[in-house]
Amino acid sequence: MIEKALADIRRELDAWGETGRTAFLWWRDDDAARATPELETLLALSARYSIPCNLAVIPARAEGSLQERLAAAGQVWVLQHGYAHVNHAPRNQGLGAWELGLHRPLEQILLDLKRGREELEALFGGRFVPAVVPPWNRIDPALFPHLRPLGFCGVSAEWNRDQTFEIDGVRIVSAHADLLRWKGKQAAFAGAGRVAQSLVEHLRAKRLGRAEPREPSGVLTHHLEMDGPAWEFMDVLLRATTTHGACRWLAAEDIFAQGRDK
Repeated sequence: MIEKALADIRRELDAWGETGRTAFLWWRDDDAARATPELETLLALSARYSIPCNLAVIPARAEGSLQERLAAAGQVWVLQHGYAHVNHAPRNQGLGAWELGLHRPLEQILLDLKRGREELEALFGGRFVPAVVPPWNRIDPALFPHLRPLGFCGVSAEWNRDQTFEIDGVRIVSAHADLLRWKGKQAAFAGAGRVAQSLVEHLRAKRLGRAEPREPSGVLTHHLEMDGPAWEFMDVLLRATTTHGACRWLAAEDIFAQGRDK
């Protein structure tokens, strides 16, 4: 199954190469807070293939051990994973989990985001790219007009839009292929076929003009939840894509650079 999945990805990248174009990808990993053995596995993969990894760090949980470990790591960027990764939506109403929904005063949400940005800037300096990764991939659209004034240049979340790359000066970049499937709080590898299909679908849509061409195709991991098959697939995916001439992996600094300069 892995070989077929990789063949599908290579075939799509070949199609990009035949037209002289480069397919841009990016790697986002969520829920970072401290140095762990799982984080070491992730950093080793990033180093092995010289691929930038973009860590969504939870400000309220970030520990000094993470600061120290990332200071010695190459090609790792920090994004802001909400503030405390706490669900504020009412329970048992079918609303799902939200930290950045309007289930509490807007002023409190914005204060948390501002506090989180300041904390991550203090911890990680130039490695921090001020882009918000909402916990559970959900953010209320009402927050967008306030993000730029707070110093944020980007958002990475699930977002239904008609090829909109930027809202209120904030660049929006999704993660399209999640290596895990979730049942409640339990996670397991989604399967090579499913991950490859999600990635290829977005790449093909961009190539054919059906999706925003400037948005890189995102691969999403959660290092604390990854099982053996998930790590194995990520390894072979990085190996296959880094050896293909029509593919390039981007760092958050590259993705959000233009928005950051505004």
